Amino acid sequence: MMRPRWRKVLTDLWINRLRSLLVVASITIGLFAIGTIYTIFLVVSADTRAGYFAANPPNIYVRASLFDEDLVKRVERLQGVRQAQGFRALSLRVKTGEGQVGTSGEWSTINIEALPNPGKRQIGLLGLEQGAWPPGRREIAVERYKFPEIHAALGEEITLELPSGRTRQVRLAGVVNDQTLGAFSFAAGFFMAPIQGYIDQDTLEWLEQPRPELFNALYVTVEGDSRDATYVKAVSERVRNEMEDSGLTIISLATRDSYNHPNSIYGDALVGLLLVLGFLVLFLSGFLITNTLQALVNQQMQQIGIMKSLGARRRQVLGVYMMLVVAFSLVSVAISVPLTYGIAFEIIANLATQINSIFQGRRVLPQVILLQVGMGLLVPQLAAFVPISQGTLLTIQEALSGIRQNVLPSQDWLSRWITRWKLLSRPTRLALRNTLRRKGRLALTLITLSLGGAVFISTFNVQLSMADYVTRISRYFLADINLTLTKPYRIERIQNELAGVPGIDYIEGWAAASCELILDDDQAGEAVILLAPPADSRLVQPLMLEGRWIQPGDENVVVLNERFLSEFPEIHVGDTLKLRVNGDETDWDVIGFFQMAGKSGSFLSYASYDYLSKLIDQPFQASTFRIVGDHPGMSQAEQTALGQRIEERLRREGIDIGEIQVGQWLSETASRGFAVLTGFLLFLAVLTAAVGGIGLAGTMSMNVMERTREIGVMRAIGASNRMLMRMVLIEGGAIGVLSWVIACGLAFPISKAMSDQVSQALFGFSSGFVVTPNGFLLWLGIVLVLSAAASFLPARNAARLTIREVLAYE
Repeated sequence: MMRPRWRKVLTDLWINRLRSLLVVASITIGLFAIGTIYTIFLVVSADTRAGYFAANPPNIYVRASLFDEDLVKRVERLQGVRQAQGFRALSLRVKTGEGQVGTSGEWSTINIEALPNPGKRQIGLLGLEQGAWPPGRREIAVERYKFPEIHAALGEEITLELPSGRTRQVRLAGVVNDQTLGAFSFAAGFFMAPIQGYIDQDTLEWLEQPRPELFNALYVTVEGDSRDATYVKAVSERVRNEMEDSGLTIISLATRDSYNHPNSIYGDALVGLLLVLGFLVLFLSGFLITNTLQALVNQQMQQIGIMKSLGARRRQVLGVYMMLVVAFSLVSVAISVPLTYGIAFEIIANLATQINSIFQGRRVLPQVILLQVGMGLLVPQLAAFVPISQGTLLTIQEALSGIRQNVLPSQDWLSRWITRWKLLSRPTRLALRNTLRRKGRLALTLITLSLGGAVFISTFNVQLSMADYVTRISRYFLADINLTLTKPYRIERIQNELAGVPGIDYIEGWAAASCELILDDDQAGEAVILLAPPADSRLVQPLMLEGRWIQPGDENVVVLNERFLSEFPEIHVGDTLKLRVNGDETDWDVIGFFQMAGKSGSFLSYASYDYLSKLIDQPFQASTFRIVGDHPGMSQAEQTALGQRIEERLRREGIDIGEIQVGQWLSETASRGFAVLTGFLLFLAVLTAAVGGIGLAGTMSMNVMERTREIGVMRAIGASNRMLMRMVLIEGGAIGVLSWVIACGLAFPISKAMSDQVSQALFGFSSGFVVTPNGFLLWLGIVLVLSAAASFLPARNAARLTIREVLAYE
């Protein structure tokens, strides 16, 4: 036979089904949020690391003049080298969008790797997604990330533009996954990387590549611990010396360990922030439990008195209600654990594609289950202990008389002011005054709903802050068209050739060079991109951190991006920096540091065009041009049309084009990476909003339940159902609006904290704080809908009760 205490627990669960549902829902959402985020943290961290390591990524990447297989074998015999793999790296243009109806397609850059036998690739292993691997002669496989941009189906032919301007068709054989894409940051990371293709070396001759049997790039893996940066640098120096002793020119050299996935910073930024927000959701659930149990104890004071009059000790009464909380917890855990398993892995599978990770499949994570069970049992108990403990302190006389329940709290100045406000109708004044009757409950409800709203609003502010950061990066790419030619041309000639193209206002020629940083021990360090616009360039508006920008008359001076500050803190303004440019060591004076792309960018520097162009023996010449349209704010369609006109003119004049890129491309590509973060922030914002809505629904239900007799009296003296419903809806709306006001104030510090968390993880510094009205207005609409929805059911239930039922209510 069931013991009385368990019968009471089950009765409370079943009779007050709406209240039980609200409590279970709030605990479940909190546990689901924590479990989902912890699952994402464990699985994404493990899968990105395991998938990257399994691809056998290169630890050393070298671009050099042409070399043969014999040199690759000599490198492979060097001390510390485990494997070496030579390949041909080339950059062409591919026609994208050609398969779309109503379009002839556009030209985009495609980087291609060619191996003698792609099927026996040893370093940077590829995973087949669709089609066949390896590609045969005159076939190509494409990396999955940018594959949709080609708009071609497997088996179709895609068009490649050769250096001569002629075109070739190659068959699209497969789609592959390359975990190393963006690993060496030459294209500013994964999200900025162009379309990537893979071919057999036999196809090179078809693509007009000279001496197709030779290589110009080398991948190397090291023996031992690749996480030892000093050791990997030492091995890379042996590789460099061997190649230079063979008469080769090293264009660039970069190193990386075998564990650090190129997009790990995005995962760290995402999970770190979501974990904090997940605990916030659980924290809000605790407030809701406190609120609900407080109302439960108030409602059941007479039952507590009866139990005590029958001999129940305080500890036994306390145990009954704590068992009720345990029952809530067990039901919530039973729902949240399978719900987490079902949804979390769907999220991870989608996220893996977006950050170029390999999803290793669903698995049971005991640590997640233990966390959910532990938090599910502990947090509700902690939240419920205080109100239950206070309620069980009542004497038998207090409990049986219900004195604490029926004596109204004294009116404060605000309640008295509302009573005297004659501009409002009497029912409206009564509804507003009722809002303030249970100030403790109101405070807990406002905390829950306001924090949820503040996080929701902050998500939109973070989105705008990230968009603002993209705009700040664009200050270094202000041109409407970025033109790269296959070889240097005199700047004056290009300006003259394009003078007759409609839509052009201004043209700048820039010098550029890939170089390497020479460390104190005279060993080459990281690869550095060196750009040199005219000293009076209108197309760069730097964000200076220290020092100054380039001025007319400067010679061997250089301005460095913020990654130098984080990786080489010993470098300061005024120091002399050694750079190997085109194989020659040169000294440069550091005159400043600028802010750009933080951890996700390359080592980037700016110098004077006049000095660098002479240093690389290309005075008055350039292969990189920045072109500005004849009116500001050109749309992407206008930029694309201008680029096509420029290309047609240069083709007619026999000038070979390497790449034409519209200015809007940068913003689109950078925003794509941030969209992953902000999308998950919105996911958490919805959860916090749900907890807030449940809290409001619970508060309104308890408020109406406690005033059941008052409602009966009002019905008895003539109050209509419509008036009663309107009063409850006004009360809910007042709580919602008040919470919105508080949420607006909280949104500012929370937005700043969230923006700083993301930007610190991604860029290594705090980003600018930007506020948008969109989140504030949207949350106002949502909170009004939540208030109406949370108040409607209690209002309808109150209106449907008969006068006899409400006057007899205990």
